[in-house]
Amino acid sequence: MKNIKVQKLTPEAFAPYGQVLTVEGREAGGNPASHFWYPQVVVLDHPTSINLMRVVPREFTVKDFEAHDQTTENLIAMDGDLIVAVAAAGDLKEETVAAFYVPCGLGVSFAPSVWHYVPFPMGKDVMCACIFKNNTSHDDIHFDALPETLGLEL
Repeated sequence: MKNIKVQKLTPEAFAPYGQVLTVEGREAGGNPASHFWYPQVVVLDHPTSINLMRVVPREFTVKDFEAHDQTTENLIAMDGDLIVAVAAAGDLKEETVAAFYVPCGLGVSFAPSVWHYVPFPMGKDVMCACIFKNNTSHDDIHFDALPETLGLEL
């Protein structure tokens, strides 16, 4: 089985697949005595649903992917660290598969049509927020599989 090296999550490394949901490099508003406000990190222009997903530990392998053509999918690691596996939009190809380490409290926004896999938690169940166009998981979901399973190497 071929292995894919898990990469550090940076805006530059993740750019082919979407954007990193982070406050790094953003100017904060708000009142520093009580809060720092970072508006419009991602703007969705359609009815939106906020979904919760608890992912459970399992073997770090990928084969089956999904994509959504009409929306971004925004995934936030709420109470633990994650690994996300992605592949470039278009035909699902092994050579475009990448994996990223997403620390607790950060997130990613998969661009429309980018292939992705259910995230992998690091060491324990992890709750995630998943935000996208309402009914995406029913009306705008496509599946494909790689010819062979790939391992993810930390």
